[in-house]
Amino acid sequence: MPIVTGTSTFVDLVTEKHVRVVKLNNAATTPPFVQTVNALHTFFDSYGALHRGAGPHANKTVEVTEKALGTIREFIGASPEQTLLFTSNTSAAINFLARLMTLSEQDVILTSCIEHTSNNLPWRYNTRAKIIEVAAFSDGSLNMEDFREKAKLNGANLKWIAITGASNLTGYVPDMKRLSEIAHMYGARLFVDAAQLAPHRPINMVEQGIDALAFSAHKIYSPFGLGVLVLPKDMLDRTPVDPGGGSIDMISEKDIVWAPSAERHQTGTWNVTGIVALAESCRVMMATGWKIILDHERELVEYTAKNLAEIPDLTLHVPLEKFLSEDRIGTFPFTLKGYHHALLAAILDHEYGIETRAGAICNHRLVRRWFDVDDDTQAEIEERIKNGDRLASYGAVRASIGIFNTRKDIDRLVDALKSIQKNGPGLEYKPSPREETYSPQK
Repeated sequence: MPIVTGTSTFVDLVTEKHVRVVKLNNAATTPPFVQTVNALHTFFDSYGALHRGAGPHANKTVEVTEKALGTIREFIGASPEQTLLFTSNTSAAINFLARLMTLSEQDVILTSCIEHTSNNLPWRYNTRAKIIEVAAFSDGSLNMEDFREKAKLNGANLKWIAITGASNLTGYVPDMKRLSEIAHMYGARLFVDAAQLAPHRPINMVEQGIDALAFSAHKIYSPFGLGVLVLPKDMLDRTPVDPGGGSIDMISEKDIVWAPSAERHQTGTWNVTGIVALAESCRVMMATGWKIILDHERELVEYTAKNLAEIPDLTLHVPLEKFLSEDRIGTFPFTLKGYHHALLAAILDHEYGIETRAGAICNHRLVRRWFDVDDDTQAEIEERIKNGDRLASYGAVRASIGIFNTRKDIDRLVDALKSIQKNGPGLEYKPSPREETYSPQK
């Protein structure tokens, strides 16, 4: 497997142990490939202005950027009729797409009731369309019967289906081809939030019938700061929603001559460093081969799920059989009896050097369902959060695997959880309600 940065990093814990850091928060951020970091160092030797000057370094930067764009397009299987736009992350890309849509109050966007916050709020606040939610099951899978019924019921006004390509919490991967067939049956388009899909599954937008797509570089073994939006070119023949430098070919007191439609929406100087890094990570993954990646992650998903399920007093909130029988990516939400989720994550961090994430993890309504929180309790929780107590929220701990993880990483996690369950924490912890964390007492 490709080597990522930081996998051999050792830290001194407050318990005075010297341990290797175990990276199991990859659904939030993946460490960059070593090859990606090296490609950036090479690029910096000829770093120059892009579309803003002349000279050898500027020419080389244009050349490198054009090649990088081609690699990214190949990685996602984009068609010539689809354009790439760049933002700061997936959330910004989805908001950008929503603002580009010219929808009325009669138009319908069909999504699910358990979407990641970034594929929920943009449609609510940046379009005028009616948002209709499809039912989902507690394991995170879509109710496809409800999907088909609501698509049929709203077919005359259905404009978009907006769905998560792979869940950051449950690992569920919907069938893109089926969803695109439903959308196209009614003349609608399919948008996929591919933030978690892109690092774990091959994408071919043409073959899968995906009309628009967004993902982030920092979830696919590249540095922070780049989001990708791929969308149909015909959506760009309009006034840009974020006009600025690069949007125009001429401006006067009386008129504006907009740049060609494919250029006017990418304003300002591009994040060329981010584009070059992402392209290299895409190249590395394609060179590794999807069969090798999928086989490795499939084996590790099954190994992780089986071992977590055997820990006493641990609840794996997606049933074990779902990980064994379905095509899920490696995200594992769990809780341990007697431990607040944020406290458990803090113990794993400070006493074992294991990185995870704790909270509702941008899936509040699904997590609420897991804990059977009624309306009165929900109102109490919301009031406490408004008053600064973020620890009042329900939540789980999530471990998530990447291409570089091994059985040794999972063994470290499982051994730590078994020790915590049997012996408790080795330190005293102080809650920090506003930060939604626990810290070891000095």
